[in-house]
Amino acid sequence: MNGLSNRDAGHVRPREVYSEPATLESDADLVAALRQGEAGAAGRIYDRHAKHVHAVVYRLLGPEAELEDIIQEVFIYAFYSIDKLRDPVALKSWLRGIATGQVRSHLRRRWRSRWLSFLSHDELAELPSEGPDPHTDLLREVYGILDQLPPDERMAVVLRRIEDLPIHEAAEVSGMSVSTFKRRYARGQAHFLARAKGRPALAKWLEQGTP
Repeated sequence: MNGLSNRDAGHVRPREVYSEPATLESDADLVAALRQGEAGAAGRIYDRHAKHVHAVVYRLLGPEAELEDIIQEVFIYAFYSIDKLRDPVALKSWLRGIATGQVRSHLRRRWRSRWLSFLSHDELAELPSEGPDPHTDLLREVYGILDQLPPDERMAVVLRRIEDLPIHEAAEVSGMSVSTFKRRYARGQAHFLARAKGRPALAKWLEQGTP
């Protein structure tokens, strides 16, 4: 990759520094700056898009212990692969695709190792805990079921129902054809709903028409 200095590539800043950049640079400007090796270009891309990438990874994985590591991997891969981005204007959606690919790899590794269980107590402790919140219980239930689905089915359900992406966009982000994505989504949704009916909190939620 032509434009990334060692300092920029090796120092992806932690999530707490998310902020809107003071500059009016477009995404295309930022991509051009990174490709030209401009100091701080990688950091400005991170500042602009880290919150979005975090949201995508969180929705796909839930409050995983490895969440921050995966976010770091997304940006490191993106910085070193910036020349693969065909349309600099599409930087945000390109980063979302990278995030989806990193999460899929993580899920497949976990699936192969048969690590298919409910979130541990330590991981659940990362969920909001300020007073009674029914949404916290729902989140536990949702990700408890998602953890039991095959990786591709889980990805399809989350991209369509939680990320609320249109079918064609969700298929592109997940690296599937539209027909394959529809099959994965149909199976994943059927499996999710079948398991949800046996859980009182989720059953009531689904009866109210909440996706």
